[in-house]
Amino acid sequence: MRIALVHPNYHSGGAEIAGNWPPAWVAYLAGHLKDAGFTDIHFIDAMTNDLSDEDLAARLRDLKPDVVGSTAITPSIYKAENVLKIASEVVPDALR
Repeated sequence: MRIALVHPNYHSGGAEIAGNWPPAWVAYLAGHLKDAGFTDIHFIDAMTNDLSDEDLAARLRDLKPDVVGSTAITPSIYKAENVLKIASEVVPDALR
C-alpha cells in the first residue's frame, strides 16, 4: 500500500512570520505506520517547495498513492481541504 503524506502550501503572511519549520507530524505518523508494517510512505512538502496546485496534482498523479493524508493546523485548514480535493480528482480511488 502506497501512502502519501502532504504538508499543504499555506503561505498566508502569518506562516512567514513564524518561519518555515520541519513538520513533526510527518515523522510521528510515518514512524507509527512503519512500525505497523507499512513501508511505501512518501512525503510531499508543498509548503517548503512552494508547490502550486498543479504541481501537487502532478506529483500525486505520478505517485498513484492508495492513501493520501494531510495536516490541518489552523492556518492551513482550507489548504488541507484543497489538498484532499485535488487528491480526489487525480487519484479518485485513493482513501483520503
